[in-house]
Amino acid sequence: MLDEAARDRLVNNVSGHLLNGVEEPVLSRAFEYWRNIDQTIGDRIAQRVQTERAKR
Repeated sequence: MLDEAARDRLVNNVSGHLLNGVEEPVLSRAFEYWRNIDQTIGDRIAQRVQTERAKR
């Protein structure tokens, strides 16, 4: 069980790695994988990656 701070670190860590050159279709599969583990965390990871990619 993760507390909120640990969830934030997990989302930042995973999304940071996904932002480091991961492209489709691997990116979509990674989002699906994390959503299967925890829907909210998966959604947060996807949102952060998509937001950061849009800034680039």
